[in-house]
Amino acid sequence: MSQTYPTLTAMGIEDTDCISRFRLRDAEQHKELKIWFERDAGSCQPASLKFSFPLAIDREQARTLDAAIEELEQLLGRESSRERLLLELGRFEQVMNDKMTELRQRMSRLAG
Repeated sequence: MSQTYPTLTAMGIEDTDCISRFRLRDAEQHKELKIWFERDAGSCQPASLKFSFPLAIDREQARTLDAAIEELEQLLGRESSRERLLLELGRFEQVMNDKMTELRQRMSRLAG
């Protein structure tokens, strides 16, 4: 299954089937991506892994972080960040269009 998730594989995560959740947060000096795994009792494998990305992130690190999050969202069956942003953008455009229509109607009433 790791062939489907090249960024996670490149980060050293081979058992993508076991990923149960993840969190991205801003720590003091870095962004922290923490990934949790479902493990059998007594397993020697870690229950979670942390990856740190500098707050002043360069383009390559930003691509890696974005790709990892996209793969995690895909893996866990969540709507991707890109899809969420497109949905929000569509909603925002609709609100703006409605507001523009309302303002134009008000302007025409004032002018008439």
